[in-house]
Amino acid sequence: MTEEHVPVLVVGAGPVGLSTAVFLARWGVPALVVDKRDPTLAPPRASVSLRTLELFRAMGLGPALDEVGWRGGPPMRTVFKDSALGTQLRHSGLPPAYSRRLETCSPADARQNLTQRELQQVALRRLSRDGGTVRFGTRLLDFTADEAGVRARVADTDTGAEREITADYLIGADGAGSGVRQRLGITVPDRRVVARLNTAFFRADLGDTLAQWETHLCFVRNEKVYATLFSKNGGDQWSSHIMDYPGKPDELTDLSAEKAVELLHAAIGDDTVPVELHAVNAWEAALGIASAFRVGRVFLAGDAAHVQSSAGGLGMNTGIQDGHNLAWKLAAVLNGQAAPSLLDSYEAERRAAAQASLTLSRRMYEGYRDQPSDPDDLYDAIAVDYLRGMMCYQYRSGAVLADAEPDREDVLDDHAEPGRRFPHHWVESGVSTLDLAGSDWTVFTGLPGTPWLSAAGTVGAEFGVRVRAHRLTEDSGLAPDGAVLVRPDGFVGWRTANLDADPERALRSVFGRILGRTARRA
Repeated sequence: MTEEHVPVLVVGAGPVGLSTAVFLARWGVPALVVDKRDPTLAPPRASVSLRTLELFRAMGLGPALDEVGWRGGPPMRTVFKDSALGTQLRHSGLPPAYSRRLETCSPADARQNLTQRELQQVALRRLSRDGGTVRFGTRLLDFTADEAGVRARVADTDTGAEREITADYLIGADGAGSGVRQRLGITVPDRRVVARLNTAFFRADLGDTLAQWETHLCFVRNEKVYATLFSKNGGDQWSSHIMDYPGKPDELTDLSAEKAVELLHAAIGDDTVPVELHAVNAWEAALGIASAFRVGRVFLAGDAAHVQSSAGGLGMNTGIQDGHNLAWKLAAVLNGQAAPSLLDSYEAERRAAAQASLTLSRRMYEGYRDQPSDPDDLYDAIAVDYLRGMMCYQYRSGAVLADAEPDREDVLDDHAEPGRRFPHHWVESGVSTLDLAGSDWTVFTGLPGTPWLSAAGTVGAEFGVRVRAHRLTEDSGLAPDGAVLVRPDGFVGWRTANLDADPERALRSVFGRILGRTARRA
């Protein structure tokens, strides 16, 4: 049997698996991604969030996303109508303070839109350049893992030819029905089905509806159907969650193409509009978090670790952030920069983020189900949950050094707090504080904090890691002579309000505690 070795084997070539491989490649780790199908051919289901745009921008892929994306309305901006072409009932969206926050909290454009299909295409092109390998038509048959590594057996889905792959680590990004999770014996004990619905993907020319709506998301309710309409390309490609219609069964039921088109015409409001149906899927919207995200050298990411309904639009994006969090830690361990204990922080951090994301999904679903008379009440209620679930959650783990309990309340706050994403500020035209950090360890200080800059270079060399160092002006919110250490994933790992008497000693201690090892001093 043919055998090969890779540092990391990723099972699942959906947006989470491919993104994780891109992140690993950025930090110097070539991964092998396998999938029994070619998920890039799937309908354009999920859309990217502002945080996902930000992460790909940090990988140098901002221009590539600009080429395939399109500009829509503000996040959560929604129009409610009796049909797509019919009477507009009202517009709703996040309260103004939260909308403004989304427009200003990131160097990425909050109104940029693209789906997982375009994201996967960009990821595949980057992997072909950076040395990652993707094999479609390759099924995982079985694997074993111990202290020495992972041994997996895979097969070609066409020929049945088997091969053996050894890896230092395995990541299961193989979806809600994850075979990796099942082989590990991990359950999703709190999984709860909240809806059974059908989603249709289709092409239709609806004229200038998007300009009239001033958004790309419409809820339709009339006597024939209750459904959504999502623009997938700013033009003629659409998806629709068909949530209810007269006679809809309680159990999960496939829709015929004829019935689907009939309901889509009811949602559009004109039976004469040609509808080119690409697919219609029956599925269960569920909420739940796996009992564990890791067993030894095997990790779960995305829907394999947590499932949520599409309400809120963060499911795929939360999974991509799983991969981003895990990738830099695996790279640090594989490159000898950190002890394996750093990997213990993955589940603690990502479980907190997944819980925040699921809280939004649950509250959004309940709001849609209960059909509030004033939709603004729903958006007022979930505004904090939306920002927290997307990018304002806070970590507590051994990879975050903080003296105080985390503040989970103020998502409008822009301070650089340990365990939270480092805030964006423009430092000059087109250059953000997040650009200064990039995907490396970074020390930020105020103008009087010059000793931190030389200390960062010295200590980084001792630990074998690249450390960027920058001074920021007072309007950045930093203490003038204090320091903030930003991790490679853009989260604050530590901060101090004052200049230490021995900055090198202070940073050496911080890096040692986070990385779980001592410096190699000359």
